[in-house]
Amino acid sequence: MKFRFKDFIIDLFFPNRCPLCGRVIRWDFPYCEKCYDELPWTGKELCHGCGNDIVQCVCDKENFHFIRCYAAFYYMDVAKSAIIYLKRTNNRIFPNIFAEKIYDDMCEDPYKFKADFIVPVPMSKMKLSRRGYNQAEVLAKSLSEVLKVPLKNDALVKHESLIAQHKLSANMRRNNVRHLYEKGNVDGIEGKVVILCDDVMTTGSTLNQCAGLLTEMGAAAVIIAVAATTLK
Repeated sequence: MKFRFKDFIIDLFFPNRCPLCGRVIRWDFPYCEKCYDELPWTGKELCHGCGNDIVQCVCDKENFHFIRCYAAFYYMDVAKSAIIYLKRTNNRIFPNIFAEKIYDDMCEDPYKFKADFIVPVPMSKMKLSRRGYNQAEVLAKSLSEVLKVPLKNDALVKHESLIAQHKLSANMRRNNVRHLYEKGNVDGIEGKVVILCDDVMTTGSTLNQCAGLLTEMGAAAVIIAVAATTLK
């Protein structure tokens, strides 16, 4: 790698950290090689219909508003720490790794489609004000650049919730999520294929609710793309 004196000096005051684990690393390294090697990538065992392992596939048991689901990793080990770190620091290295993996998966999938927009799952105004950015939008921007598909970040709106979704049971999530999201700017959605992007898919309640809203807004089809999916 070419020596960049400016980057070296900056690193003296602001040490370079691995975007996958948060540890301080050499100034000229993008991430820990060990971390990258240990990322729990998804493979052919992932069902692109529901986002579960094919053994745990629920395509015939659930009513989904999306037609395809892609996840770059399983939400465990290095991928879990990378997503947690992404929520603390607005870095672009991990989102770029995610975007490249999703691109490869879409290219290898026999199911072909042409997306018109990428929509990130929104964050409430209060939380966005506190954090300064929406990690789902950071991921969506990287995916937008790789796929060369425009980003539309005002299609959906999220209300403030007194209880975080991840602290609720599966049934409570499904009930709570119905009141959290609503339609935003509908311009340009009708008849289009939309990729809905988020960081983690757990029960799928949030993504399915948002996909349903996009469908009600006239979207021809909704595709899910997440950084990680949980092992059911």
